[in-house]
Amino acid sequence: MDLPNDVLESVFLRLSVFEVARSSTVCKSWNAVLCSRQFFMTHAESNNDDCVALFSQEGRKLVLYNDASPSWHSLSLDFLPVEFTDVITAAGGLVCIAGQSHGTYNICVANPVTRSYKMLPHIDKMPYLPAGAMVLSKNKADGECSYKIAILLVDGVALFSSLTSAWVEFETLLPCVPQNPTFCNSSLYGLHNTPLSPWKWIWRIAYTKLDDACCSKEAWSELYHPHWGEILDIPHQPCLLESSDGCLLLIGGLGHSYATDSCITLIILKLDLTTLEWSEAARMPHEFYVHFACNSVNIFGHNGNVYFSSEATPRLLVCKFSVGQTTDDELWKWVEGCPSGRNYKTTLLKRGLPFKLGL
Repeated sequence: MDLPNDVLESVFLRLSVFEVARSSTVCKSWNAVLCSRQFFMTHAESNNDDCVALFSQEGRKLVLYNDASPSWHSLSLDFLPVEFTDVITAAGGLVCIAGQSHGTYNICVANPVTRSYKMLPHIDKMPYLPAGAMVLSKNKADGECSYKIAILLVDGVALFSSLTSAWVEFETLLPCVPQNPTFCNSSLYGLHNTPLSPWKWIWRIAYTKLDDACCSKEAWSELYHPHWGEILDIPHQPCLLESSDGCLLLIGGLGHSYATDSCITLIILKLDLTTLEWSEAARMPHEFYVHFACNSVNIFGHNGNVYFSSEATPRLLVCKFSVGQTTDDELWKWVEGCPSGRNYKTTLLKRGLPFKLGL
C-alpha cells in the first residue's frame, strides 16, 4: 500500500541528509517527494547538519566534522571530472571547485551529498590562484536560494551570480592581489600589501561591495584609520576571517623574529566594523602552539569558531568563541578522531571550509 506524500515526507525529515539522498534513488514516487520544492524548503528549515570540511586533494574528498554531534564523515568527489582538484570556496552545501583542462581554466559548483554539479561559464581572464569567496542567500518571499561567487583575478575580481548565470568583472588598481577573501555584511574583504618605501611594505584591509552597477569603477577600497597605527603589522603572515557577530578576525603569528623566522604564539585580533575599533580576542596557549610553531598552518572559521590544522598533528584545534568561554581551558579544545589514520598529512594538507550538508 502506498503511503500518502505527507506521511512519507514526515518520515524522510527524520533521516540524515545522506539517507535522504540515497532514498531518492529507490523509486520514482520517493524521488518525486524528495525532489519537490515543498520538501526542499521544509528540509532546509529543519536541517542542523552544520560542519567544517577539510579538503584532501590527493584523495579528492571532503572530511567533515560536525561540532554539534560531535562526529566525522567523508564525502568523495570522484563524481567530478578528474581535472577538478582545486577547492576554491564553499557556502551552505555547495562547493566551488576549479581545474584546468587543455589550457582552459574551468569552474563548477557541486553538491557532494547529491553528487551533482553545474559548470559555470568560462572566465576570460586567468584567476589568481584558486582564491575566492562564496555567499548563499535565501529569498524571503519564496524561500528560493541563490549564491554569488567572487574569484580573484590578477587585475580585478570576477563575480558570478546564480540569478543571472553570468560573470561580471571588476577592475582594480591595487599594487597586489588581496589575500584571504571573505564575505562579511554583504561586502568582500581581503588583505593586501602596500609599499611605504622600496624596502618596506605594510598590510592593509581592502573591501568592495561588488555592486553590478559599479562594474566599470575601481573594485577595491582601503579600510584604514590613522589611529590604528601599525596594528595590522602585528600578526605575522596574517589571515582574515569573518566572525559570527559581523566583525572581522585577523589571525597571525605574534612576536616574529627575522633572525630565527619564528613567533612566540598565534594571536587573534577582532575588528568591530561599526566602531572600527580593534581588540584582542585570544592568544593560543603555548601547549597548543608547539604543534603549529614550525609548520604551515591552515586557519578557517565556522559558526563563530576558529579552527587550526597543520601537518604536524592529525587533530584539529578549535578556538570556541561561539559559546562565550572565558578561560583558556574552556576556549581552546582539541578535536579528536579525524578519520585520516596514517594519511593525515595528505588529508589535512589543504584548506578548511565551512560546509552545511544539504540537498
